[in-house]
Amino acid sequence: MPDDLASVEVRHSDANHALFMVLIECCQIVLDISDDPDASAALVAGNIKGSGKAKMANKEIAECAYRLALGLKGWKHPHAASLERVVAQIMLADRWEAQLRR
Repeated sequence: MPDDLASVEVRHSDANHALFMVLIECCQIVLDISDDPDASAALVAGNIKGSGKAKMANKEIAECAYRLALGLKGWKHPHAASLERVVAQIMLADRWEAQLRR
């Protein structure tokens, strides 16, 4: 049983890191393609990416994704809707963690 628990914890840690990296990449995409550095989406992306964090808890990842999604709502860019769909999935990170721990 302890090996099973360790395995679950390793998988959880790996999944958490993957979600964090996807969030950071979404932020980088916004920063790369934004024509207006003062646009809400670019400001939020810059703040998240500029936080200097190397990892976050799933709840924090979900909260950052939520803030980015709000910024993307008003962003007038052809790729905004695509990024919004990805970020919407990241917002579920804390729910996934709760289900995993049951």
